Amino acid sequence: MRFLVIQHLDIEPPALIGEVIQSAGHTLITIHLDQGAPLPDSTGFNGIIIMGGPQSANDEIDYILSELAWVRETLDRGLPMLGVCLGAQIMAKASGAEIIASPIRELGWHPVYHTVETGNDPLFKDMVDGLPVFQWHGETFSLTDAMTLLATHFDVPSQAFRLGKAQYGLQFHVEVDESTIRPWIEYGKSERAFLGTEGISLLHRESSLYLGSMQNFCRNMVNNWLKEIAP
Repeated sequence: MRFLVIQHLDIEPPALIGEVIQSAGHTLITIHLDQGAPLPDSTGFNGIIIMGGPQSANDEIDYILSELAWVRETLDRGLPMLGVCLGAQIMAKASGAEIIASPIRELGWHPVYHTVETGNDPLFKDMVDGLPVFQWHGETFSLTDAMTLLATHFDVPSQAFRLGKAQYGLQFHVEVDESTIRPWIEYGKSERAFLGTEGISLLHRESSLYLGSMQNFCRNMVNNWLKEIAP
């Protein structure tokens, strides 16, 4: 199968998500919207992966506006899609949700919890309740009737959702490891200021504790996504 990866920043690749897909024998084609790459005809792909970035889904810039329209049409056609952080927010906005400031700025490791639908979902049924996941965002999205909420948090309820079959958005980053996280800290001036030296040290300590369990969930989730997509 062929998958299109949409990136918004070169230091936000699909990482473990991509590794799992390629290990299963599939092909990834990556485009960088922020570098001027055009969105291709989606009919040549079995699925779409939309990664994160520092942009907002509310940005009135040409490539974000074009992406929203493209994602809306692609979702309507029922093509499988996996959106991470900004990718999830773009999916949410394309399906009618509002993008708003997050009640708290989630940076670092935060748990996500089950909803009434978690156990019924092919991707999330095996997720541990209270799984610590890596967060790196200052915005969130409202929930619409089109969304099935699959993971939540007391402070930021919109954590993961399903739209149609094999169409998922995740506010959090299951794809990362330490080599992914370090460049984000270097790039993110406001994030560094928010966390401070102690917060950054805590983030790294918690990474050593929580990365393994989150990566196990990521591998299972992506493999189950591929099963949902398989012809």
